[in-house]
Amino acid sequence: MRSCRVLAVRLSIDSVATPVDYADVFVVVREGEEGPGPSDWEANVRTSDRQHLAPGTYQLEVDTVDGHVLAGRALLRFSDGSQHLFRGDGHLAGAAQVLAS
Repeated sequence: MRSCRVLAVRLSIDSVATPVDYADVFVVVREGEEGPGPSDWEANVRTSDRQHLAPGTYQLEVDTVDGHVLAGRALLRFSDGSQHLFRGDGHLAGAAQVLAS
């Protein structure tokens, strides 16, 4: 199994730019697989302002500090208004470039 954590500099939730104090994406690639499965990634986000997010799925787009763009649909697993945890709910576009670097 391989894994990596990448830091984000920008984040959009459902195409809305969302200011963050901290955000990362953690990606896991299971033994024998070429890339992450639909639920093998998660995003950990701390928003600059309190933000109410209703339970459900969201489209995330993340610009990493290395200049990569990751995008995918994710399920909101936890939110207290400032800290939000999303679990992948589909293909993570851009993961191959991040894993290769």
